[in-house]
Amino acid sequence: MTGLDRRTLILSAAGLAVAGPALATPMRQDPEPRLLTNILTRVAAEVELNGSNRYPLVLDTGAGRTVLADTVVRDLNLPAGPPVLVHAITSAEVLPTVRLAQLDFAGRRFNDLVCPVVSRDLLAADGLLGLDVLSRYRLSIDLARRRVSMRPSGSDVFEGSPAFASPSRLTREGVRAEIGRFGQLILPTARAGGVTLSAFVDTGAQYSIGNLALLEALSAGRADQPGRNVEVYGVTGQVLMAREREVRGLEIANRDLGPTTLLFADLHAFSALDLIAAPALLIGADILYRFRRVELDYGRRRMTLSGLRPAARTR
Repeated sequence: MTGLDRRTLILSAAGLAVAGPALATPMRQDPEPRLLTNILTRVAAEVELNGSNRYPLVLDTGAGRTVLADTVVRDLNLPAGPPVLVHAITSAEVLPTVRLAQLDFAGRRFNDLVCPVVSRDLLAADGLLGLDVLSRYRLSIDLARRRVSMRPSGSDVFEGSPAFASPSRLTREGVRAEIGRFGQLILPTARAGGVTLSAFVDTGAQYSIGNLALLEALSAGRADQPGRNVEVYGVTGQVLMAREREVRGLEIANRDLGPTTLLFADLHAFSALDLIAAPALLIGADILYRFRRVELDYGRRRMTLSGLRPAARTR
């Protein structure tokens, strides 16, 4: 990992807040928006807010709610909503919210969202598109083509799109996952260095991070490996020190990633998801970009990672 600055690791755990899935209406809109680049390596796409204004939002499967930057709130003059409790990287915080009347994304419209507000300087983006929008669908992120799509989950057939000439039948590909407290898909069968662990995908995080229970399990009976200490910054401004270490034999969704550099720290997010006591891993964009395609099917509780690419020498 090289060239680290104040935003060494941006974690989206500030978006963890209880919110029911937003109801959606199909729209005549591109069903496969193009992914954007250079938002600190995170997965992002343009989203239309309140019928006209378009903003790049980070697709954030680690956030329970959609989050908006304070600059966007001022641009749209959004009315205030009730304060909500969110889980940041070191503790829970109460954040102000606004009411968003309309959000259009991937050919679907979502109405009446309550969105926490965070400083844009901390978000380093105009907002986070959270699980209140994403968790009712089969979310396909095509990193090779730089496209994203959301299709109905729980049916054997889904509608066609520009990528498909006719309706297609879903397959049983991928591995079975569990649903976490805030709607995340949690894979209980991942492995690292021979240690079984629980893993969840956080597309809003730059880098992947394991808890200290995983680090302890990997270190059992072995000489301590040298590793740098790295400051981890959350989107609410909280700071935590993490340790960097290379892990051998990382296996996620039946894919062997080989030697992989991870960070380790006991994020508050692990506690919030009841993943603090046993080995666990937050899968960030650094690992996701190793694949050509990532699919998170929330209705069927399945996770698919396909098209593994060679690892880069440095982050």
